[in-house]
Amino acid sequence: MDMADLDQIKIRKQDKLIVNEAYKRGVRFENISDKRFRMSYGNQSYIVRNGNVRDSSSTPLAIRVIKMKDVTSRILRNRGYNGIENTVFDHKDLVRAWYWASTILPVVLKPASGKLGKLVYVNINNYEEFKKHFEKIARKYTDILVEKYIEGEEYRFTYLNNQIITINRNIPAHVIGDGEQTINELIAFKNKEREKSPVYKKIKVNKESERILSYQGYNIESVPEMNKRVFVRKTSNLSTGGEAIDVTDDISEDIKEHVRKAINSIKGIFLCGADVLISGDKPYIMEINSLPGLLTDDYLEEEKPRHVIKKVVDEMFPETVEGK
Repeated sequence: MDMADLDQIKIRKQDKLIVNEAYKRGVRFENISDKRFRMSYGNQSYIVRNGNVRDSSSTPLAIRVIKMKDVTSRILRNRGYNGIENTVFDHKDLVRAWYWASTILPVVLKPASGKLGKLVYVNINNYEEFKKHFEKIARKYTDILVEKYIEGEEYRFTYLNNQIITINRNIPAHVIGDGEQTINELIAFKNKEREKSPVYKKIKVNKESERILSYQGYNIESVPEMNKRVFVRKTSNLSTGGEAIDVTDDISEDIKEHVRKAINSIKGIFLCGADVLISGDKPYIMEINSLPGLLTDDYLEEEKPRHVIKKVVDEMFPETVEGK
């Protein structure tokens, strides 16, 4: 199969980078069906389903487990690692969910199967807010995750074949005041700069951003003082306008080892991204994603590239590594 044939195969955007790197090294591709193809080199072979190269080398059982956020947290906590206390409730079970949440306030509400930081509400500490956001999520999802809110900084650990290869500090969507422009104008300027970015998404203004602004004493037309950082989101996902800073060399070896061992305790994970909240010097694993975003690691501005795509192919097909 040549490159022209590869273009006809359904492959997710980020996974095309892995495919291109593998193709350059002589990895063979075989189209099996509309939704499956095989990648092989020497004795190593992977079946790729639905264009997801990133999870093709993890076991189906491991992928099923980590998709269930509450199950993952329970497994980690039972094995002595720091998972965040949480429970999943049916979308019609507001009363029982609030009864459980009221004992551990403040809490976070989000879809049990949600992605990209959508419909995530943090630091909820009263019934009125809890009910409003629970019902908002319930309009789109049948299962809702309620978890204890812990103050700290969020990081994304990229795990590959029993190694932590990169760590990014995730910063929620924000603007920096200049003493002249409104928050709305600062957001518009930042969004314009991001039009050419392969990584960062535009910041959207909605009711959630207005809620976060009001907590800080602002509204969308406020003019923040010079160098004042004003947050527009509380969650730090890049998909909701957040930013990432490479801190791989700055995180302590103890924390790296705790996270590595925790992920490794769930057998069958080859590649994943772990969202970790660090409070003081204690890491809490919030969730594990079998389809980690890899673009960030190689395209962060003003940071040294980590060559994550090459490392993934190195581990998938070690015989293609020069010198081996």
